[in-house]
Amino acid sequence: MIFKKLAMEYAHFDLENIGELKSELRANCEVGVGPMSDITSTVDDQKQSLRKRRDQQFICRDFVTALALCHNVTPTYPDESDHSIVEYQASSPDEVALVKFADSMNMKLIERDQNNVKIQNAAGTLEEYDILANFPFSSETKRMGIVLRHKETKRVVFYLKGAEVVMLQKVKPGQRATVDEACENLAIEGLRTLVIS
Repeated sequence: MIFKKLAMEYAHFDLENIGELKSELRANCEVGVGPMSDITSTVDDQKQSLRKRRDQQFICRDFVTALALCHNVTPTYPDESDHSIVEYQASSPDEVALVKFADSMNMKLIERDQNNVKIQNAAGTLEEYDILANFPFSSETKRMGIVLRHKETKRVVFYLKGAEVVMLQKVKPGQRATVDEACENLAIEGLRTLVIS
């Protein structure tokens, strides 16, 4: 599988304009600490921030971070003295393709075990996460999820990805048509689709 296109709230990216996504991601990693850095922690501030639209930089950052973290891929290093050569082990080649795409955006999976994940973000900073819960993909659920705590900020994030027929149920009713239309347009082009939240 090769990652070819993505549709987000504000923008669509493909192989021709992927450099823009890379720039947005790097800019956000340079100023923000961890994922969801624009969402505040107090309840009153959260209500206020949920009413306004999020900036594209934060959405791009959260999307690629989800790809780098929401999986069951383990990086291995054939030569322990040279970590520039990495091989990814997973039960699904699709999972590897998504992690490789995140890597191409400079969100590099460094280490993963049952309890922790380490990535290097697009600004070159190491980010560490505790795995609080893992919900593996199954043919019944058609989705995979993971609950993580960013060690530096203590922010807890739940990433979920799956088939649009399952994921549409998880989307706010007012936004379902937009997600459905984006998936349908990608499918018309002959692409397999995956919804990430």
